[in-house]
Amino acid sequence: MSESTLSEIAIHEAAHCVAALRHGIDVHRVSVDAGEVVFEPPGDYLEHGYHHGAVAAAYAIIALAGQAAAPATGLSSLDHLLLEKALFLGSWSDAPGEMRHALSALTQRFVLDHWKEIEGLAVVLDQRRTMSGAEVKEIIGSIGQW
Repeated sequence: MSESTLSEIAIHEAAHCVAALRHGIDVHRVSVDAGEVVFEPPGDYLEHGYHHGAVAAAYAIIALAGQAAAPATGLSSLDHLLLEKALFLGSWSDAPGEMRHALSALTQRFVLDHWKEIEGLAVVLDQRRTMSGAEVKEIIGSIGQW
């Protein structure tokens, strides 16, 4: 299946999943039909000693990854909400505008670096429509290097 035959929504949601898992935030469920990814509560991220700036970067990359991988899809209201949380956390050290610019560049690099995983997951997601977090992790693990 080529990229041109893949659903833009499958690519968008797959990018969110890969970004979340690569930043230590588990996925509970993903659905192409609902256009959503449900994440496991990310509270453990801070409890594991990650700095607020790292959490801000992780949240922003997760929020922006869908649009970066499938530009025509834009940002959903949930993507905007997660990005606002990221900018709030990051604003303790940098201005929100500067943070957004820097985080957008990081996200573009992330999508390029993880395109094989995003596209591979999108192919399966496009066929299955809904997947559990365990299935997502298994697919990404079979494609990438955990």
